This record gives sequence, C-alpha cells and structure tokens, in this order.
Amino acid sequence: MSGPVIKLDRVTKRYGAVLGLNDVSLEVGPGITGLIGPNGAGKTTFLRLVTGMLRASSGAARVLGGDVWTDVAVRGRMGYCPDSERVWDWMDGLTFVSTLGILSGLPKAEAMARARASLDELELSDAATKPISQYSRGMRQKAKLAQAVLHDPELLILDEPLNGVDPLSRHQILTMLRRRAAAGASVVISSHVLHELDGFVDRVVLLQRGRLLAEGAIADIRELLDEHPHSVRLHADDARSLARALLGIPGVVSADLSQEGQLDVRTRDPAALYEALPAIAAGHAGVRDLVPLDADLESVFRYLVKGGGG
Repeated sequence: MSGPVIKLDRVTKRYGAVLGLNDVSLEVGPGITGLIGPNGAGKTTFLRLVTGMLRASSGAARVLGGDVWTDVAVRGRMGYCPDSERVWDWMDGLTFVSTLGILSGLPKAEAMARARASLDELELSDAATKPISQYSRGMRQKAKLAQAVLHDPELLILDEPLNGVDPLSRHQILTMLRRRAAAGASVVISSHVLHELDGFVDRVVLLQRGRLLAEGAIADIRELLDEHPHSVRLHADDARSLARALLGIPGVVSADLSQEGQLDVRTRDPAALYEALPAIAAGHAGVRDLVPLDADLESVFRYLVKGGGG
C-alpha cells in the first residue's frame, strides 16, 4: 500500500492515573521496524493499540489506511504474536495453528494446509504432532509465529518474539521474517534487549516511559546526537604514540589507552577523524583495526535516555 502502514496522531492511552502512551505521533512505513525500549516503556500498549485490542484515550490510530478500532477488515490483514506464554498446550502444534485459522474464518482443509506450510517455514514440521506442553521456549514461540503468518498478513505485529529463545530458533525466526519482508509484508517487532535487533531492522522506534524518544534508521538517529562525542576503538602496536598523534586532529577530545595495544578515542567530528586516520596510520606501523563503539542500538538508546557517556 502507499502511505504509512501505521500512523499515530497524538495518541495517549491512560490506565487510570497511569499513562501507557503519552501524546505519541509517528508514522511507520514498509519494511522491518524495531520497537525498542525497556520493560514498562509502552511497547505492549503501542502494539495492542495498533492491533485494535485497546482504544486510545485520545488521538487517532490508523493502520493499513483504516481505523483499527472500528474496521474489522483491517484486523484481518494483520498477524499478531503476543508476548504471553499462555497457549493451548494440551494441543499438538498442528492442531493449535490450524484451530486458530479455523476460528479466523478459514475452511478446515485450507486451515490445515496453511498450518502445515507455516510450521514447515519455521522448521517445526518434525514436532507438528507433539503436544505443545513438550515444546521448548523456542518451539512455543515458533508455534505462535506460525499462527500469526497463517493467512499471509500484510502487517506482522510481534511482541518480544525472541525473548528467551535459543540461538537456533532465533536464527530460524529472523530468517522467516526477512523472507516475509522481502515478499512485501511489513513487520513491527518489539524488544527490550537492544542487541537482538541490531543489523536486522530497517528502522527503529524508541520509547521510554510512554513517550517517543526517536524514530528512524539507527545511523540517522546517531547523527542527530552530534553534541555527544562519537567513540571508536583502535588496536595498534604502538598505541601511546598513536594517541599523541590523534589528539592533534580537530574534534578529538580524548584518546585513552584502555589496555595494552587498545586505544579508545572520543571525537566531536568523526568525519575529520576518519579523513586523517589513513595518513596517521601509515606513520604508525601496526594499526590493525578501527571499531565504532556507539553506532549500535544500545548506545543510541543510552545517549537518548542518559545523555551519553561511558
């Protein structure tokens, strides 16, 4: 569809005296969007609002071009995987997924066929006839995801789907989501563990205490924080000599030898640092690598919440 997949206009959600979301306005486009924030930031409230399970106390929420609270057809174009562990665990995986398909309006034969395909996509076919009570945490998460994608939704809403899963299940889940996004589905995935989504999402929405901190590509958000020094780490045979040279570059505010051969540099002008580094490195044999320390989600979130630093 053209236009934003999700559009919130000054949305507030109150639970009595508690604010779940506080005057949030944002647009979420196609692709994979990470909804980031600590527990209690408002992520689940956000997801329940955009899936039509909650109604905003004020403001307007539109999803896939429609009013998600009043338009039942819009909800049918979404798939939702909740954070809750509660499932019908006396059922086997195939029965669980197909039953939810039948309850959503699919004929039984089609629901069964789609359930098998969804379980196969998540590499859960071998356990399809086992009771969910015997599933590991990762297998349960994949069964919940299988029902969410059963009807090939245009929009996938996933609440902490990677929480507590093993590395193999994590890889299988992310592979499936990448494939769905490449085929045209939009994905919104929440997490309170920032590194889980690094390198996976196209853009992020950062929430803290019900407020919108920032939105956009991680690199773009970081570039807005130029008042905070950027940090990089270099490894060199003669790190002390290299530190003296780097302190002569405009914008460099510190060059600390954190351990033998390892140099942590902070600069307010990263472009000047990167431009000067090749010539300096050529004169200091043994410079082995350079790693940005604050270009990831966790560092961006720390800067926004705490004002940067260590």
